[in-house]
Amino acid sequence: MNGIVMTAKVLLDANPHPSESEIKQALDDVLCRCGSHLRVVRAIQRAAKEMP
Repeated sequence: MNGIVMTAKVLLDANPHPSESEIKQALDDVLCRCGSHLRVVRAIQRAAKEMP
């Protein structure tokens, strides 16, 4: 999970409003197969909407 959080932070720092495909591409190497990856993508989308 730490890798997902750090990758999301780097992504949002570089691109405050990424598309869904950009989020998935950034997380491609760190997403687990536990079934939570869709929730992770949605959480990053929500965070991007709250960024200035």
